[in-house]
Amino acid sequence: MKNWFERNPGKIFLVFLCLLLLGGVWITEKVLAWKADTYHSGIARVIRLREVQPLFSGRFAPTADEMRMSDTLVNKGYRVRTDADGLIEPSRIHGRADLSLVFLGGSTTACYYVDEEERFPYLSGRLLEQETGLKVNSYNSGVGGNFSIHSLDILLNKVMPMQPDLAVMMHNINDLTVLMFAKSYWDRDFKKGNTSPIVVLKKRYLDFRLLVEDYIPHFYNASKEFEKKVRRALRPKKAIKQEDELRDLRGKKIVIDKDRLLQEFNMNLELFINMCRARKITPVLMTMANRLKDNPDPLIIQLTQGLEKDHGITYRQYKEIFDLFNEAIRRTAAANGVLAIDLARAVPQEREYIYDLVHFTNRGSQLAAAVIEERLKPHLASLTAGRN
Repeated sequence: MKNWFERNPGKIFLVFLCLLLLGGVWITEKVLAWKADTYHSGIARVIRLREVQPLFSGRFAPTADEMRMSDTLVNKGYRVRTDADGLIEPSRIHGRADLSLVFLGGSTTACYYVDEEERFPYLSGRLLEQETGLKVNSYNSGVGGNFSIHSLDILLNKVMPMQPDLAVMMHNINDLTVLMFAKSYWDRDFKKGNTSPIVVLKKRYLDFRLLVEDYIPHFYNASKEFEKKVRRALRPKKAIKQEDELRDLRGKKIVIDKDRLLQEFNMNLELFINMCRARKITPVLMTMANRLKDNPDPLIIQLTQGLEKDHGITYRQYKEIFDLFNEAIRRTAAANGVLAIDLARAVPQEREYIYDLVHFTNRGSQLAAAVIEERLKPHLASLTAGRN
């Protein structure tokens, strides 16, 4: 009886021919590379546009850790949708608007855990529309984890082509965190949240990731979550340590160089103002509301005690530098003749408005929207006068 090889000589020949062709191509590539005296590393360097995925639709639910770190956050799924530009919807209400404004910032601007139509970037636009009779489009370009460098990137590559009338930026806590732990905004050794603007990718990995995201995104995400749960179940201590973004910095004492931190932050505020004005966009700065009171609530003490334990930064020191960042926003705005909307002073530092250190509840977001509308309204006549 003949074996498989004897019964399938044609298939064997075809496999041999394919291997021969592949080998020939590989040898040819090496010879051509040697003659050209060049080397291709297969590495791609890109600038990360940190945004919520365009045309995304889903629900964000607080994690167990996020619930432990809050005292008024409602544990449910919050609808998050984005348009084709990765802007959080509702966004483009009118095809031809009389006024358009874009909000830039981190998770405090994105307001993931606020009901969709109560997020202040959207709601402030609706309030302005009601009060002025103008058709207003207000866009939310906030992204969790973003700091001012990312907002400048978004301003340049996503907001400027939209030609809005106003750009409103709010940053503080994310910039403060990065500058406390990293040497600069561009420190690629600082791994918290993969926030470095510069990304280095091997081409094979890039191609594979794009393929996965295009064809099996739900399966991929589910498999990653399953892997995380298995890791936590089998080796909980090691898993928690691996998921700790600041694990390499634990126990390292930090001396806060206030002058350096404020100088770095101020330069980005100035850059935002100048970039907007260069493209005839009216810049607006906002301070960040917070619960860093002189006599903090028990939750705030709990959330900040790790800073002193791991890094030697007391609550008073952290509050001081946070307040100085907000003061830098006020001073930079005043020095440049720019409107500063002072949410830090307008929103009460209470759990009804802010569910952790800095993130709004529905009620807090509603109040922020009312403050923004009140502060912007007197400035709108000059912006729209030339169109009538």
